[in-house]
Amino acid sequence: MKRSRNLVLVVSSLWLFFALTAGLAAQSPQSEFQEVAGSVASISKYGNLELDIKPSALYQAGYELGDVLNISIGEATVQAPFCTSYSDVDTGSPLVRDDKKNDLLIIAINMGNFSSSYGVEVGDAVTLSMEEKGAYLSEYLLRQLKRTNNRADYSSDSIFANFRNIPFGDIAPGLLFRSSSPANNELGRAAYADELTKAFKIRTVINLADSKEELEGFFAGKDFASPYYKSLYDAGQVSFLDMGVDLTSEDFGAKLAEGLRFMISHEGPYLVHCTEGKDRAGFVSALLESLMGASADQVVGDYMKTYENYYKVEPGSEQYEAIAESNIKTSLVAIIADRPKGSDPAGIDLAAAAQSYLLGIGLTGDEISALKTRLSTAVEQDAISISGTVREIEKYGHTSTDITIADFYDKGFALGDMVTVTYDNGYAMEAPFLDGYYVENGQPLVRAYPGHEDIAVCINYGKLYQVADVKVGERLTITLSEKGGYLDEYSVRSLKRTNDREDYYSDRVFANYRTITEGDIDARILYRSSSPINPELGRAAYADELMAADGIATVVNLADSRSEVEGYIAGEDFASPYYADLFHKGQVVTLGMDLAYAAEQFRSDVAEAGRFIIAHEPPYLIHCTEGKDRAGFVSALLESLMGATTDEIVSDYMTSYINYYKIEPNGDTYAVITKDILGMLKTIAGSDEIAEADLSAGAADYLISGGMSGDEVKQLKRILSGAAEGPETVAAQGPSEPAASEVPRAVYTVGSGDSLWKISQRLLGTGFRYQEIYDANKEKIEDPRLIYAGQEFVIPAR
Repeated sequence: MKRSRNLVLVVSSLWLFFALTAGLAAQSPQSEFQEVAGSVASISKYGNLELDIKPSALYQAGYELGDVLNISIGEATVQAPFCTSYSDVDTGSPLVRDDKKNDLLIIAINMGNFSSSYGVEVGDAVTLSMEEKGAYLSEYLLRQLKRTNNRADYSSDSIFANFRNIPFGDIAPGLLFRSSSPANNELGRAAYADELTKAFKIRTVINLADSKEELEGFFAGKDFASPYYKSLYDAGQVSFLDMGVDLTSEDFGAKLAEGLRFMISHEGPYLVHCTEGKDRAGFVSALLESLMGASADQVVGDYMKTYENYYKVEPGSEQYEAIAESNIKTSLVAIIADRPKGSDPAGIDLAAAAQSYLLGIGLTGDEISALKTRLSTAVEQDAISISGTVREIEKYGHTSTDITIADFYDKGFALGDMVTVTYDNGYAMEAPFLDGYYVENGQPLVRAYPGHEDIAVCINYGKLYQVADVKVGERLTITLSEKGGYLDEYSVRSLKRTNDREDYYSDRVFANYRTITEGDIDARILYRSSSPINPELGRAAYADELMAADGIATVVNLADSRSEVEGYIAGEDFASPYYADLFHKGQVVTLGMDLAYAAEQFRSDVAEAGRFIIAHEPPYLIHCTEGKDRAGFVSALLESLMGATTDEIVSDYMTSYINYYKIEPNGDTYAVITKDILGMLKTIAGSDEIAEADLSAGAADYLISGGMSGDEVKQLKRILSGAAEGPETVAAQGPSEPAASEVPRAVYTVGSGDSLWKISQRLLGTGFRYQEIYDANKEKIEDPRLIYAGQEFVIPAR
């Protein structure tokens, strides 16, 4: 979920440039800018003024985003920056907002009520004038945060739904959760939040955002897909508070007190949410954390986790600190603690401040004591559970624990169960318990790998330790959420294969070796296979012979480091001389890639592979270990780049599963595994809607996000299409096909282990003429991949 086009990052050089230009602009006489006059057309439920002035009127008068304006209404004059979002200013600060979606010009107070604060009514006259040109521009740029509502752009369901546990201070672990709305699907997250709400067996919901009427409207909507939430609502377990965003208003305090009394009178686990789970839910979470003794760092860190989830804001960055200072730190200091803005929250007794705040909104001392008891008391549930510690971060980013597999089974867990995992930093997710990576790409699992002693928590094609932000020593709890909930999927995905050549009908199938010709990729330019160098699967020597026969000139090794390749060459079972020769000539790039194909490092590695291809001669071979996953993604990426259709890409990807596991095309297993490549294509496309996406443009964007230039991408496309000139000419480097002669045709009897390719290579001098053998014997060959010992074939002239 780290696509550069989905996130606008403000770099320090831009800040400096705009700060300097803003300073020069600020010296211009303000009289140069015409006043813009209008009136209040309507007032929203939050007290925001919607003007009869269009945003275009301001731009035409020379006003720009980042300017500071004077707002004159009646006898009041207020200074406010010209922005596009409420979060462009601090909590409690005014702004003039260009609502681009609705083409409205709005005057508002962030988390406040402008109308009531200044006594404004519909019809009142408003005049806007320039106070200082560009004075707010650097701050405005700092706050330009962008997010998407595409699940494919996020590394987990939990992050997409902004769902997490709040375990800080004396709050009992697994008791209090927060999230985006599981009911309002405006952001496309409701179904994900609902699934997690169900998985963690939430009993009571504090809905800060919606009214009863709004909730029932969501339930009646065509896109409603949150049955668990509705079951809680029907059972009277949802408090719907319809709160505004003015954190300092009496209405906000009164409704919050109502919600907390609802919490006191109902059993946990509890879920607190608004729409995004960011502002109102962020404030209420901070208040409860403070009450229960959490440190200022914990409160700020939890609040800012939403900005990490949604906007990829990096902890410790200038942007991160600016957002924290203007939002949660201001709320802690000025609202909860009633101290001057700018005070250090670390120097405040937040528990005492929170208690005072709660008394101020109407809770009694007894009610506060009851609330603290609720929040500190773990809820007993029937489900089996086990706790442990992260013992090791594995090579591919999985978190290995000190929970033994034997103890896990002894507790009563079984393969195919659905479980929840909660870390003591608050990260919470649901995953199946499996003995292999039998989940879709990017999905989590709790792993009991054969031959291993300990349980590990993983993300298939992802780095769990980065996604969950966990370190060695972190505590975690695994709890049963649904007995056998993944059994049907497990039975379909738990495929077995052998590493015995005799179990496969050709060397090519055994080595998962094939040419890539999808889209506009020229024949005999690009190949893929299992590893021709790593003997782990017993396929290396076969793949090495096949690449030698095709005259492969350049290899992209996605799996191994240089030292690992050197180790294979030095090994006793080494049998890949052709590969070794290319390696020693500098014709092999070793990338040592993990499986997290959506991650920045993976993108960077793929871009390096693209540049290596540009700089070296074809034919090219791409491989990982099995030639299935990493090679599958990179092949799909290049096929997408070259205009292949979704069906073509899926077919090539699934050929590996046909080769290894003999699954039937169009069967149930085939359909389930197809989800994996479709997930990859969503990442390539940058959209959940593959059918509507331009895969070629998405693939180009992917490569550019990894560091390739636009010109390099164009050059790569020319090479793969066979259109490159000069040293990048893509003529085949393998054996050329001999011209036909007058030699009479011969008859050949098929032997054990033969394939059309091997017969063609042996008798005709090149495997590329296998099609001629097939054409000459179609009446005997139903499938060119399936021939049998004892069959007699006519062999064309050499």
